[in-house]
Amino acid sequence: MSNQERREAERIRFKSRIIIKTEDDTIGATADSRNISFKGMYVVPEKILPLNTLCTLDVTLTGNTSKMTITIPGTVCRHDEKGMGIAFTEMKVDSFIHIKNLIKLHTSQDDK
Repeated sequence: MSNQERREAERIRFKSRIIIKTEDDTIGATADSRNISFKGMYVVPEKILPLNTLCTLDVTLTGNTSKMTITIPGTVCRHDEKGMGIAFTEMKVDSFIHIKNLIKLHTSQDDK
């Protein structure tokens, strides 16, 4: 399996509104997430942040009858012509469980 294939296998397509804040709260942006994994997220923001910028992501998870926001710290790790990748720097247990369930749900739907 190539690196590209392995990377795609680890990520799921995930659309949600994301609020991105820099650590000092001087720059904010809103982005649509394109995919998510346990290690990070690719987003298409309104404003590209510089590489290595520390930030927090407010990720809104919406279900059939509920809505919740999880906050995950990260670092801008790459750019391309459409967006940027943000690597998670740490994750609370609750956030990990929510992302794990999200990935499990989307993976089982893709198998149908």
